Amino acid sequence: MENNSILNKFDIIEINNNSRITDYDQEFCEDQEKQYKEFIKFSDDYLSYLNYNSISNKFFNSTNLIIEMDKTRDYQKNQFISNIINHFRDEYKVTLKDEPIQKKYNTDITYNIIIDEIIEQLGGYTFKDKAEKEIKDTFKNCLEYNLKYNNIKLKKCKLTIEDFFQLDYWDIKYKKYTVGYNSDDKFYKLFKALSHFMYRANKMYFSRVYNTITREQNEQVFTTHNLSHSGQGALSLKLYKNGKIDLEFSSVEYAQQFAKEYCGYIGGVN
Repeated sequence: MENNSILNKFDIIEINNNSRITDYDQEFCEDQEKQYKEFIKFSDDYLSYLNYNSISNKFFNSTNLIIEMDKTRDYQKNQFISNIINHFRDEYKVTLKDEPIQKKYNTDITYNIIIDEIIEQLGGYTFKDKAEKEIKDTFKNCLEYNLKYNNIKLKKCKLTIEDFFQLDYWDIKYKKYTVGYNSDDKFYKLFKALSHFMYRANKMYFSRVYNTITREQNEQVFTTHNLSHSGQGALSLKLYKNGKIDLEFSSVEYAQQFAKEYCGYIGGVN
């Protein structure tokens, strides 16, 4: 299916073992390493001085100063690793762990070693593909119950998910009818999936609708919410007070693609 008009709005940089990282990423890493090495050089000189010049009085002594500097060096090493990991995590919206790298290496670590570890964590995926896989898997995981009990239906251009959310207990009692707070995360994951499906974006592009659904009451929530300005892709989302949602798409092909790729739906179209 050709859907480049709405699905390829954002160019997302790929990474692999050959291209390593972009110029922008490398500049960031080099700057971080430069600052880190400046500290290591200073601390090396500082420790060398203390090792050859014993100091001891009522306020401090060489042994304690060395111990404290060793702690500081370890902290700065971990911070150097975290800064680079956080950069790639934020830039490409993928899950990366810094703690295993922090435990594995001493203060001699370089940014190239950290990049090696990042590529290892990607498991053969590019940043783009890893982010896409995580978005799809995350939404599929929150639909496990619905899939198990056949609560996902696909009829022409409409995707229906029953029991997708819960109403707030106290609001039911007082007949206000709002989406329960414990369902906020499911809607966030839904809109994150829709954002990637519509725009190939790794962040959530439906904040206004999301805030209306999770913060407002009655008619503002249980109505049809428009999703597309172009008339393509996912057109609208409708909520019902029984916890059901309907997603309307501009074509059967789009509905089927989102259902299978993002929801894990394996049935046919009725």
